[in-house]
Amino acid sequence: MKTDKLFYRIFLNQPGLLAELLPGIPPDCQFDYSAPVIKEQEFRHDGILTPLGKDPNLPLVFLEAQMQPDTDFYGRYFAETYLYLKQYKIIRPWRGLLILKSRGHDLGSEIPYQFQLDNQVQRLYLQDLLHQNCLSPNLALLQLIILPKTKTIQAAQNLLESSKGQPEFRQKLDLVEAILVNKFPNLSL
Repeated sequence: MKTDKLFYRIFLNQPGLLAELLPGIPPDCQFDYSAPVIKEQEFRHDGILTPLGKDPNLPLVFLEAQMQPDTDFYGRYFAETYLYLKQYKIIRPWRGLLILKSRGHDLGSEIPYQFQLDNQVQRLYLQDLLHQNCLSPNLALLQLIILPKTKTIQAAQNLLESSKGQPEFRQKLDLVEAILVNKFPNLSL
């Protein structure tokens, strides 16, 4: 477009303009101006939770679980999120929920995404649940994923015993079985 070339010339010749428009940028800071082509790539979120009510202020939730180090994780997560928002013309707010195994895993640089990570995205580190005893039944269910195998069976039994009524027991049993089958692939139920 003609305006793209115009802005290229303006910012190339007036580097101080950026400091006027974006507080916190030093006026003498130098930048390279480029307009790269972005390759299209297929992305898939682990899950998108869409509110069913009519309240347009309830957020869409982008859910992602990451159990291994992946230096492209944050970049891919935010690319998927913003591409989805654009492609489906979302007009409601959004939040992110990242379920991560460990704070020690390298998921890439947080710096470009710090504002979103601090304001729109909640990170749950499963290892933080390891040494907690008084968890809600929902968090205790997630704790089963990360518990050492030697403690998993007893914790699963305790969780099932905390059920209030048969429908809740069946629902928890279904989820506990799924976790145990995943954790103990040779286990037969």
